[in-house]
Amino acid sequence: MKSATYDHASYNNFIVKGRSMRRQSRRKPLIAAGAAICLGIVALLFVMDKHRNDQMAAALPSAGSDKSTQELPIVSSVLTNPSTVEITFGGKLSSFSASDLAIKKAQGTWYGLEPLLSSSLPVNKVTTKENKSHQTVAVMELEQALNPDATFSKEEVILPGKAPYFTADYYTGSREQNIEQANHLISWQMDNGGWFKNMSKEYKKPWDGKVLRSEWRTKDGQDIGTIDNEGTTNELLFMAMVYKDTGDSKFKASALRAIDFLLKMQYSSGGWPQVYPARGNYSDYVTFNDNAMMRVMNVLALAVKKKYPFDTDLIDDDRRQAIQHSLDRGLEYILKSQIIVDGKRTAWCAQHDPVTYEPRPARAYEFPSISGSESVAIVQYLMSLQKPSEEVKDAIEGALNWFEEVRLKGIKYVPRDPNKVYLVPDAKSSTWYRFYEIGTNLPIFSGRDSVIKHDLSEIDEERRNGYAWAGTWPDKLLQTARTTGYFENRVYVQVVQTDSKSPTGQTLQQGQLSVVTAPDLK
Repeated sequence: MKSATYDHASYNNFIVKGRSMRRQSRRKPLIAAGAAICLGIVALLFVMDKHRNDQMAAALPSAGSDKSTQELPIVSSVLTNPSTVEITFGGKLSSFSASDLAIKKAQGTWYGLEPLLSSSLPVNKVTTKENKSHQTVAVMELEQALNPDATFSKEEVILPGKAPYFTADYYTGSREQNIEQANHLISWQMDNGGWFKNMSKEYKKPWDGKVLRSEWRTKDGQDIGTIDNEGTTNELLFMAMVYKDTGDSKFKASALRAIDFLLKMQYSSGGWPQVYPARGNYSDYVTFNDNAMMRVMNVLALAVKKKYPFDTDLIDDDRRQAIQHSLDRGLEYILKSQIIVDGKRTAWCAQHDPVTYEPRPARAYEFPSISGSESVAIVQYLMSLQKPSEEVKDAIEGALNWFEEVRLKGIKYVPRDPNKVYLVPDAKSSTWYRFYEIGTNLPIFSGRDSVIKHDLSEIDEERRNGYAWAGTWPDKLLQTARTTGYFENRVYVQVVQTDSKSPTGQTLQQGQLSVVTAPDLK
């Protein structure tokens, strides 16, 4: 049987050494045999891809399987009235210690994927009972009532100039400088309402009326605006900030023109291209690349919810409805474009066809594929939706499962590695490739010659060092999905001690988090 070949650069270094040893084996067979064994062990321990080891993983005993039988999980935490939480365990407890549990608020923002759990909320009383299934139920009465949907209300803390998805350095501590910068941006704003990208230096001065406001123009001479590299969204957010600070109608008008640009560029199918008007190349595809489309949707979602900096009279009801309709169509496109392989939902390509929803190529080294990077922002957006449909839930589950399936455990990506290994053993790390071949999950690498390779070491050094071929993109999202799920304004029961015992000696699961739900949200 032909053995599998592994595509890590580090493994190839082992192979090169192995070939050299085989040449010497005619003279030193014992040394060569020993080296081959060592190489095989190293490769198996540190370098093999997860997708090439499914059969081996299935044959191994499940890590922690014995431990799980010694622990009793929380199976639900339900708000039965505004100040009472009933916590049901997976079996009967013969002894219960209330100090094992803490009820905490998630005070972080979904944008940063940091729950920031509070200290334990004050509890007035704790009792226990047994349900019909002979499970122990802890009843905790809180000092502070929660909302009917089991969330809590918190006052939004607004830091001027600080908003999700705003990455430009336009906003300063000086009102006069902010106004001057906003005036400069208005002069650079195109007739279609958009801006170009990577021009922060040029935007420090007013447009002189002579230089091009965009590096790209249509055949009939129109300026092309873009959402690539935070283009237009940064300027929109800043303009909304300055309008909030000043109330000056010219900044409001500029922000509204930018919003209308974003609505106008959206395809009828719901996707956003990278540019508007059409450029006549890959930029016209629906663009998830570098999170372009998802940044637009997230910024528009801030506008719909009247979150800073849109917490003013900037957007009237009619335009807010138009934005919501735009977001609904964007969601529809996301669901229809998710790549399905053998009946299983996976993730998304960096670009998709606006009509057929099929994955599409972009630059010479960017092929139709499944993205380990851009798909993360899509799933994060889907997880933020309130009362998601079953289709949305299926899309999330499929993508999260795919992220786990292609995870490279024990491998760390070293960009521009001076040792030219790039993918190195690291027991504490997990890595994902940027592009995966559809149907095989093999990694895709390429130089500017557009020749697909499955081994990073086989492409030219310029592209090898000049592109992010791997990273840790899904790691934080997966950790959040495993622990809290969507957490903004949610309340959790956390196991902080393990003094409670079942009749067979089981304890609670140290560190387990159980989200508190309302009865109709279970």
